[in-house]
Amino acid sequence: ANLCRVLSAPLPDPGSADVVALWEALERGNPAPYAAALRLPEHGVAVACASPELFLRRRGATVESGPIKGTARFSGGLSEKDRAENVMIVDLVRNDLGRVCATGSVTVPELCAEQAHPGLVHLVSTVRGRLADDATWADLLGATFPPGSVSGAPKSAALDLIRAVQAGQHVAGV
Repeated sequence: ANLCRVLSAPLPDPGSADVVALWEALERGNPAPYAAALRLPEHGVAVACASPELFLRRRGATVESGPIKGTARFSGGLSEKDRAENVMIVDLVRNDLGRVCATGSVTVPELCAEQAHPGLVHLVSTVRGRLADDATWADLLGATFPPGSVSGAPKSAALDLIRAVQAGQHVAGV
């Protein structure tokens, strides 16, 4: 699982905080293919993102995910374990998309491709499918969120463990 810690700090002047300026600074220092800035002031939400990973893309009925598993400083540093983890997550993403895509339409056009970023390389795969005629955005997000590369596998067991840890319950081995 991709465990995270939320860090926060008070701003000297919250009214002058600019999430777009933060996103631009991130983009200059860490250009990421899926960088974004989102402001929803009416909901008190401001997000700056510098993600190298494609969670979901939809073009018409075609949906695609680009899970990342395997990171090294250089190409030769990627291991068989990295490749095995990538394949495991690809299988999980195939299963998730298969819940909302037309039968037989889910494919893996790219498996364990190396993607270079400043100072490191990732193993990235592409999983693609054609949404079933009756599948909605809500169905798609319900079937795929959280992404397998975040939750780990097997997904249902990993999510149960994450819920237990978040609830403050003692979990053996965690």
